[in-house]
Order: sequence, then structure tokens, then C-alpha cells
Amino acid sequence: MAVELRMLQMDQTMTKGKIGKWLVKEGDTITEGQPILEIETDKVVHEQESPCDGVIAQLFAEEGNDVPVNALLAIIAAPGEEIERVDVDTMPDQEQIDDPVQSKSETSIQETIPQKSTPITDTFKASPAAKQLAQKLGIDLSIVKASGPGGRILESDIHRFIETRGPTPTDSSRLKASPLARRLAKEFGLDLTTIDGSGPDGRVVRDDVLQANTAVTPQTLHTTPTAGEVVEFTGIRKIIAERMTMSIQTNASVTLHTEVDATTLVEIREQFNDSLQEQGIKLSYTDIIVKITASGLQKHPRLNATLRDDTIELLTDINIGVAVALDDGLVVPVIRNVDKIGLATISEQIKAAAEKARNNQLTPGELQGGTFTITNLGNFGVDSFTPIINPPECGILGVGRIVQKPVVQDEDIVIRNMMALSLTFDHRIVDGAPAAQFLQSVSQYIQNPYLLLV
Repeated sequence: MAVELRMLQMDQTMTKGKIGKWLVKEGDTITEGQPILEIETDKVVHEQESPCDGVIAQLFAEEGNDVPVNALLAIIAAPGEEIERVDVDTMPDQEQIDDPVQSKSETSIQETIPQKSTPITDTFKASPAAKQLAQKLGIDLSIVKASGPGGRILESDIHRFIETRGPTPTDSSRLKASPLARRLAKEFGLDLTTIDGSGPDGRVVRDDVLQANTAVTPQTLHTTPTAGEVVEFTGIRKIIAERMTMSIQTNASVTLHTEVDATTLVEIREQFNDSLQEQGIKLSYTDIIVKITASGLQKHPRLNATLRDDTIELLTDINIGVAVALDDGLVVPVIRNVDKIGLATISEQIKAAAEKARNNQLTPGELQGGTFTITNLGNFGVDSFTPIINPPECGILGVGRIVQKPVVQDEDIVIRNMMALSLTFDHRIVDGAPAAQFLQSVSQYIQNPYLLLV
């Protein structure tokens, strides 16, 4: 029987999404889990998947249109099923759908569909994948919020439920995996619930995790387009353009540049990684700089602020966004309460967020709530640059490469590992001297990371 595809609510604050691009057309045969369309929010481009196998009987929303949460997007018919087309002009205005859970307009839409055809309902309350995952983790489906058509629970709903509620000891105990498999999955940033176990009773073992990690396709940056190629100005590229233009037009941006001796930072990172090797943890320079920046923001809260109407709000939480480069742009997932968590946790969260970003799995909520941003172009051989503020934040720190240079130290010329830093800040919120003091604090922590322990 036919199934309705409706606009998902990917975040508690989401009220509508823009149809970026349809990936199918009417008459196409599709399979469960196949991407159907790209949905654009003000933060991210998300691919909405098909909840079932079938044929695209009718599409209701045009590319570029804003569609409310729970609005009807498409009808998916069973193979061979005859579905009479719905006259879109007789349907209620989808912009009037206010309640994404219970809407009178939803009933009206149903009434406009001819009753001669098979009723558009879904007798399954959960997809097979969702049922299997819920049973594996011992989760009661009755307490999981459904996002699928007709109140159907999808596998993504189970993952969202776990992320919102947080894993419990029950989940951990019901998931069968060897200790080594758990450690490797944590190191690789893999979700154990998505890995099929080959051990006794379906237990996930080391080889299962290694195979799953090998299956992840490496991401590369598309930096050399073909001459004469026309690239569509849509999706994440357009979102980035709109936000960057808004930043330039609304902020009084000033950038400060400095160079700092990172020799001790290089040494202490090697020491950390040697001691954490048995735990499967490998710190990056970005991981440590995120922690250092949080300490700097604690000392200089004016940089951890935002402008609201006619007031400057100094924020209590320190939530740092870390820019992640993708094929067609970048996204900035947010690591929350950085000042209250350790380096190992920061590293784990950054790696997990980057993996989700590259697999287009980030939700709008994971890109919101940032109070400061870090962008690291050191891997691309860049020294200093002028990063653009991510609104409504006050500042962004650009990190350049670490390169060996001859420097004067105690009247001697020595070789040191030098790093360039670039701080862009909103001059409406903070003046140059306090911003320079913040940059000076960050530089001191990079030169002497042991100060973090004081």
C-alpha cells in the first residue's frame, strides 16, 4: 500500500526546510533507505531517505520552495499499485501546517486523495531496521518519537533517541561486543550498533570493526574543477555564501595576526599520544588548541559573547565550533562545554562530528549553539589568513601550519616549531586591546601547555 513522505523535523527548533534538490522523479523505482531529496536548513543540507521500497507516484513540492515540518512531499506507491493523482490546487496551503505532530491540515490532505485508490496508510509502526536495532539495544519502541510516514519509527529515530537520552548501562550491556572491538570502534568514531557481528551469538569482534572502518570511503576536496565547468550555486555552497555575506555586512570585523613558538606543544602532543596509545586515543593539534582556546575564553569572557538587540551578552557556556572541510564547502559542528571536559573526550567528539559531517549525518542542532569557532588550515600549508566570523558569535581563531624556522633565543639562533594564529573579532563587542590580550593568552598556553594544569 502507498506511503506518504513528509518533511522531517530534524531538530526541535526546526519549523520548515527548503527543497534543495529532488534526487528522483515521478515514476522512478526506489528502495528503502535510498536518498529521495536534499533538504536545506539555515545550517546544513540533509538527504531525506525513502522509508520503503516502491515507486514515486507523485511529487508535491518544487525545488527552492520552503516547506513546513510534516508537510506532504511525495506519495510512494507499492510496485504495480495504481494511485490516482492528487490535484495539488485542491490541497490545503501547506504553509498553514503549524503543529508537526498533530495537524488538522493533515486530515484535510488525506480527504483530498481519491478513495478509489488504495488508502495511503502504513500498517508497520517501525521499519525492520528500527525494530532490529531497538531489540538489540533493549529499547521500548513506544517511547521513541517517530518521524516516518503514518507515525512509523525509522532507524534514524532510534539513533536520535539514544543521542537525546544518552546511552544507558542497559544499552551497553545488551549490545554484544568484545572489549577490543569497543575500544577500536571508539578510536575510529564508529557506531557499534551499525556493525554486524560475526562472533558467537552475533557478538561484534575486532575484525568486524576493522572491516567496517575500511569500508568508509575517504573524502577528498574537489579543488580542481574542469575548465569550463559550470557548478550549481545551490545546497551547502549557497548556504555558506548567504551566511558569509551576512557576516561581512553585519559585523565590524577586525583580524589580528601573530606567530607563536609551538615547540613545546609539539613535544607534549607526542607525550600525550605515547601515554594514550593503549587506550586507542590519538590527539590532534586541533584537539589541544580547542582546549587551550576554552581556557583563553574563561580568562577573557568578552570574546565568548554575542550581541542581542542593544545588549552584549557574556555567555556562560563555552561551546566551540570546529570547521570541517567537505567536498563542496564546510560545516561547523559544535563541541559543547569544552571547559568542563577532558582532552580525550574533546578528541573523541571532534572525530565523531567530523565523520558525521563527511557522511552528511549532522542535524541542525549539532551545528547550533556555538559561542566561538576554530578553523585550522595548517594541513593545507597555509600560514596566516583572515577567517570570517560565524554569526552570531563574536570571534573565530584561524590556525596555520607548524613550520620549523630559525629564531633568536637568548641571543642564539635556534630552530623552533613556529605556528601562525589569526583572530577575527567583532569590534562592536570587543576592542582591539582585549582581543589582543585573549590572543596573547592563547599564545602563552601554546608556548607552555603545562599552564593549563595550574
